[in-house]
Amino acid sequence: MKKTFLYSFTLIACLSLVACGGKGKTAESSSQTKNTEKTSQTTKSTSENTTKPSTSQSSTKSSTSSTETKTSESKAAVKTETNTPAKQAETVLNQLNTAFSKDHLPQAILTSRTAEYLTAATTRVADQANFRILYYAEANPIEVNDLAVNDLQPISSFEKKTYDTNEAAASAVNQLIDNGGEPIDLGYGITGHQQGAAGSSYLSWQEGNWRLVVRASNIGGEVAEPLAKEAVAYLEKAMLPAPQNVGQISLTASVSDNYQTNSVVWQEGAIVYTIQHFDALQALKMAVSTKE
Repeated sequence: MKKTFLYSFTLIACLSLVACGGKGKTAESSSQTKNTEKTSQTTKSTSENTTKPSTSQSSTKSSTSSTETKTSESKAAVKTETNTPAKQAETVLNQLNTAFSKDHLPQAILTSRTAEYLTAATTRVADQANFRILYYAEANPIEVNDLAVNDLQPISSFEKKTYDTNEAAASAVNQLIDNGGEPIDLGYGITGHQQGAAGSSYLSWQEGNWRLVVRASNIGGEVAEPLAKEAVAYLEKAMLPAPQNVGQISLTASVSDNYQTNSVVWQEGAIVYTIQHFDALQALKMAVSTKE
């Protein structure tokens, strides 16, 4: 009986050592991953558990892991405190304004529906006559033209394209003029005209050299009139850039996260500027902000 008892006790002890050794390996793997606060906390907890084995080597690794975790948490806290969303936006916009100083870039991009940190990606700065800027809204600050944005979804864009002639630029704006259909009072003395085609309804009107149209899907039961009236009311107190000679605004009543859903396009001589945004009213606000 005594031999049997000793054998069982030895077997249990060996199994316990093997289990502890497995936790030690997990701690080493966890300590190498410190990208987020959650992972750092997990690493710290795992490291404290692995201080239980009696070997001095395991204790040393746990101590090192705990120190590195605290350092990572400290750096993350400093980064959040020193780079607020407002400071990030100011840095990004200033950098873009400097890079493309010949043009008035939009200054109002984020909305209440987007994340707080603004960033952007651009085409080559060397080509000042033809360039494009994609804007992003993220939960954490990212530098302009960081490769990380390649895997992210833009919320809006600003593009400048130069044509050979003014006529070619005007044609590229693709201004839509159609005064047919049912007349609708949009307020402020503006009358729109609505007609349907291919499962959608289009409500269009004119303000100066600008033609505006709101598209609504009949299949989804959407109505163009509320957005059209909201746009008219906003433009009564805000001023768009003056097209030379034509401008086209195309808005969509449906809600989408596709940044190409809404567009503001206008001509200035041989140059065509295009703004796109997933939010209809913000597309207008972006265009207005180019005058700031």
